[in-house]
Formats: sequence, structure tokens, C-alpha cells
Amino acid sequence: MLEAMAALILVIVGAMLIMMILAYGIYVTFYPLGKTVKGGMETAKVQAEEAVEKRLLGEKMPKPTVAKYA
Repeated sequence: MLEAMAALILVIVGAMLIMMILAYGIYVTFYPLGKTVKGGMETAKVQAEEAVEKRLLGEKMPKPTVAKYA
């Protein structure tokens, strides 16, 4: 009986450890990826707005600075 309880405890602890490792791996993979995609979409939106302005105003617009996208 005692051996069965010890084995059950080890299985539960092992399963919890595996679930925590998997959760951390998913977090480490997808959180930075999501931030990168979000930043890229914002940058594309700003560049599209600048392209519309440039098309409306002709070549009179100054070139955008790199700091504007940071």
C-alpha cells in the first residue's frame, strides 16, 4: 500500500513538472513572437500612412527618420 502511494505521488509530481516545463516553453516561444508581430504590424501601418501622405503631397515630404519607428 505504501509503495502504491509513493508511486502515485511520484507520478503526480512528474506530471506537474512536465506540464510546468511545457507551459514555460510555450511562453518563451510565443510571447516574444507575438510582440514582434505586433511591432511589425504597427510599423507597416505607419509606413502605409506615410505612403498615402507622400502620394497626396507629391515629393515634398521629408524622409522619415529611423527614430520615429523605435
